[in-house]
Amino acid sequence: MWNNWPARKLPEINVAGTAFYLDLRLWELREVNDFSNKFSLNDLYDLPNGGFICCFDLKTKNLFQGTQEEYDVRKHELKVVRLPSIKKMDPVGWRVLEGLPPKKEMQPLLEKKKIKISKGKKL
Repeated sequence: MWNNWPARKLPEINVAGTAFYLDLRLWELREVNDFSNKFSLNDLYDLPNGGFICCFDLKTKNLFQGTQEEYDVRKHELKVVRLPSIKKMDPVGWRVLEGLPPKKEMQPLLEKKKIKISKGKKL
């Protein structure tokens, strides 16, 4: 599926102040400054509008993984984050997942013609 697509820079997504690469081929978010810090898109909760929601741990810079009691104690270090849909975060990658061809550059339907501007003369 990905073989017919040219190499490209992955989109960067800001998650609560931390930059992550969105890699749809591996279905994960990977921190820009620390590739070992990553999490799967499967660990996010789907929203009805196509986006995602998660509880992000500002200390570990990763998804919060704990109990309700731990959440209550560490609320000040956690943030609920909403992310847009895959289509909005990575439209190119989304086209690959949908089996669509790469989007071609927009071509004007009509060639632009130079228009002469009259200076005070009636046309």
